[in-house]
Amino acid sequence: MINDMMLSQWFSKLAVLVPLASILVLFTVPAIGVKHTVGDSIWSIPPTTDFYTKWSSSRSFHPGDILYFEFESEMYNVLRVSSQDYEFCAKSTALALETYGDGPASVTLKQEGYHFYICDILDYCTLGLKLGVYVNATTPSLHGEPP
Repeated sequence: MINDMMLSQWFSKLAVLVPLASILVLFTVPAIGVKHTVGDSIWSIPPTTDFYTKWSSSRSFHPGDILYFEFESEMYNVLRVSSQDYEFCAKSTALALETYGDGPASVTLKQEGYHFYICDILDYCTLGLKLGVYVNATTPSLHGEPP
């Protein structure tokens, strides 16, 4: 039989553990990040050369987030490049930090800092088919991120 003293100790431990568990659940960052469909559509020549710049500046990116590039393999590609190659639309897969030739491509953002992506087919990059994102290491808001 459980005596009153044991029951009292059990309830006092439970009174401490339940609030602590609630706080842990509220402040735990999900292991899987937010999936961002690049441009909110397909990865293609945009209507303006600053289209993808405006798109990325209106979002927050964090480690673990995924950039989803929707494209047809024979028509487009995605290369992660240096800031200089991004700026000048350098078209050398040998210089690419990562290459994604098969679409669609999912790119997991692993670390804080700037990440740059271009398409090196024809002159698509100079027509605006390039993306720069800044990955912020701070914890994202659990309520403020768009779907």
